This record gives sequence, C-alpha cells and structure tokens, in this order.
Amino acid sequence: MKKTLNVCLILILLNLFSSAYAHEQVSVANSWVRSAPPGADVLAAYMVLKNESDEARVLTKVSSNMFERVEIHKTEMHEGMMKMIPQDSLSIPAGGEVTLEPGGSHLMLIGPKSAPKEGEEVDLLLKFSNGHSQRIKAPVRGDKNKSGTMEEHGHH
Repeated sequence: MKKTLNVCLILILLNLFSSAYAHEQVSVANSWVRSAPPGADVLAAYMVLKNESDEARVLTKVSSNMFERVEIHKTEMHEGMMKMIPQDSLSIPAGGEVTLEPGGSHLMLIGPKSAPKEGEEVDLLLKFSNGHSQRIKAPVRGDKNKSGTMEEHGHH
C-alpha cells in the first residue's frame, strides 16, 4: 500500500512539474523560410510566437546549423526608406503573441552552408532569457500573394 501511494505521489508531482514546464514554453505557429535564388547569402524566416504564461518571455538568440548566423531584425521606415535594424532580443508579452512577418520583425538567416530548396525544412534553435531552448523546423516556401503569384520583395 505504501509503495502504491509513493508511486501515485511521484506521478502527481511529475504531472505538476511537466504542466509548469509547459507554461514556460513559447509555442511557435506558422513558421516558414522564404525561398531564395541560388547563390543568395541571406534568407528570412517568419513565424508566430505565442506566450501563454503570465510573464513576458524574451527571445535572446536564434541559431541554426544550416547558417553561419541568425539575427533578429525589425523593419522600420527611416527618412522615406525601409531599413532592417538588428535587434538584441524580442519580447513576447505575457498572454500575448508576436508575429514575425515580411515587412516587420523577422529572422535573418545569414551565410547558408547550402541553399535550402522549396519543400525542405530549416532547423532553428530558439533561446529565451529564462534559459529555455526550443528547436523548431521551418519549411522553405515561396512567398505567394492571394492571386498565387510571387510577391515582389527586395532582398536584404
């Protein structure tokens, strides 16, 4: 009886800890990497980061074994021109979400070791200020508008 009670207590504690750990995580939805022509040395990644915890989460670093480096960028208008400005981090508010999208905040994938093709996946490791790391796979695809044709975008 005592052994059964100990096993039940251990299972309850494990469940509580795993639930608490799940709330530490930021969920990632709709991740994708824009395809680029052969020889491109910079690609961009997009996604929605959802924070369901009651504390802000801060994305501090992103890396990929497929690129020399990954930077967090924000697109802003400066003197009539759009500029991409590197960011040290990206805050995701408590109970909120941040969308990384063309023309806004995004990830710059710099120095591809080999050019990923449409239909392949890019491995990304997201690191947060609370020590949590999360590995995701973002599919490579073209950026098509509602009519199904490719959008015109200047490359970085």
